[in-house]
Amino acid sequence: MNNFPYRRAIVATAIVGALVGCESKNYAPVSEGSDTSAQIVRPDTTWTLVWNDEFSGEAIDKSKWSHEVNCYGGGNNERQCYTKRKVNSFVEDGKLHIVARDYQFTGPSDPEGKSRHKATLPYTSARLRTMNKGDWKYGRFEVRAKLPFGQGTWPAIWMLPTDYVYGGWAASGEIDIVEAVNLKTPTDELGAEAGKEEARIHGTLHYGRGWPDNVSTAAEYHLPNGVNPADGFHTYAIEWEQGEMRWYIDGIHYATQRSDGWYSQYKEGGKWVTGPDDSPFNQRFHMILNLAIGGSWASNANEGDIDPAIFPQTMEVDYVRVYECSKDPATGKGCSTVSDDAQFVAGTAAPEIIIPGPDYATGPVFTLYEDGLDKHLRSKEYDPQFKVYTETKQVEGRGNVLAIKKTGDTGNFYFESPEVNMGEWMSGGDLVFDLLVEESAPNAGLMIKMDSGWPNTSDIDVALPPKGQWKQVRINVAELVENGNRFAPGAKANIESVKNIFVIEPTGPMVLSIDNVRFEK
Repeated sequence: MNNFPYRRAIVATAIVGALVGCESKNYAPVSEGSDTSAQIVRPDTTWTLVWNDEFSGEAIDKSKWSHEVNCYGGGNNERQCYTKRKVNSFVEDGKLHIVARDYQFTGPSDPEGKSRHKATLPYTSARLRTMNKGDWKYGRFEVRAKLPFGQGTWPAIWMLPTDYVYGGWAASGEIDIVEAVNLKTPTDELGAEAGKEEARIHGTLHYGRGWPDNVSTAAEYHLPNGVNPADGFHTYAIEWEQGEMRWYIDGIHYATQRSDGWYSQYKEGGKWVTGPDDSPFNQRFHMILNLAIGGSWASNANEGDIDPAIFPQTMEVDYVRVYECSKDPATGKGCSTVSDDAQFVAGTAAPEIIIPGPDYATGPVFTLYEDGLDKHLRSKEYDPQFKVYTETKQVEGRGNVLAIKKTGDTGNFYFESPEVNMGEWMSGGDLVFDLLVEESAPNAGLMIKMDSGWPNTSDIDVALPPKGQWKQVRINVAELVENGNRFAPGAKANIESVKNIFVIEPTGPMVLSIDNVRFEK
């Protein structure tokens, strides 16, 4: 779900992107299609049912579910308040209904709903969790559900750690069984035909370090024969065993990720350490069901913002079932259902923890990238819409360069550094790099940033060179820092505590390459 109490901000572009678009829009009309529900697929008999809710009663079972009640916005600038009112969640006809409504509401502004500070948001919905009522390590987790549709909808069936063994989000992990945004609107999928209906589902892991130094890896999937998840019930599942996670829909195994592609790093005794074994996915997790409205992903994808004509919207849940592997409950191994056609998600291996020496980031030249990345740095993307693509390319006469492709309006690419004092570069220091722009949207510009943690960020605009021509860009460090943060007036990077040492952000779709990134005097 990309959210948790510790995640209090995204970055400027995400917040600003969610706030623009207040003018009226002409949204493509969306409606429910004919019922395309899939048949129920039973798991192998080696899986033993250990917990379930069939929603066969007349009310939500409080021994199994708790409501989260707040107007916090999920840490993603979502636009709903979560309530425990029956208009937002109820059991009827053997199903749980989570209903988002176009109804302004005021409630606590903190995630646990305990703050005296209030917030008012334009929509209401519900978020239910099994925390301390259903908590598991390893197993098969199934939810049969019918997802909502329309611009601004963000349904999620997911899991968070109960004990946060390795620290705050996302060092202790997050498991997204299924998410979708803006189903049945015109898709913004790369290469899709104009007017094609949004029908993707996503399965994701979040891990790494605490926000904002976390990472995530995901797989997306289309149902066979063009079926849309909003037009019927489907069974979404994960099989989680020691060292491996697998995603399923209607019994189809479509993605796998293994523990050599996830990690947890956190501070112990003031020093960074890498978690043991298959951490963070070796501890208890609980289930969450919610329907968010807007936010950093849904409001910035497809047609943008929130279509007021779609409400009310409902996520219906037929059942939730949790199974234990009877062959080896301690590890969850031995009961797997595996397809050779499933996508293997490589993930991200734990980076080496390197402690910089006294000469790190000093002059007269401090090279960040020259045919390869400096060993102290990590290259990362901020990519809430899955529209930022990066790769290393070989270019004749240059060797390796970094190629960046952005197909939307939100997102950037950056080098993350150990926290470093860059004060010496304020006197006569320049940030220098080579830039090639291959394609650019008509109104797209290019920002360069230095970041000490939001909102302590400074940015500056860079003129684009003629398309297809390499050009050296030179930016005075003092000018960049003093320029401040255009999205948070009065804020600027703390030059004595820089974390993201080089951020490059096209303001619209663009294809570019960079090389020879350095600071020099």
